[in-house]
Amino acid sequence: MKYEFEPLIDANEVAGLLGLHPKTVQQMARADQIPGIRVGKFWRFRKSSIDQWLQSQVNCGRYACRQNEETNS
Repeated sequence: MKYEFEPLIDANEVAGLLGLHPKTVQQMARADQIPGIRVGKFWRFRKSSIDQWLQSQVNCGRYACRQNEETNS
């Protein structure tokens, strides 16, 4: 049986994606505000988990709701 694992990214890469400082990303992971995995003394993240988390954080304003309505039609 062959398993395919999603590569993990570090706090620096997540910080670059989100426009945050790496220490902020680490603090958020420590506080369970962002999905992360502790590997020894380092935090690692799955891109897919970060993407899902980010989508769940988006506030549905008028423009975003219209886009969703159009794509669901």
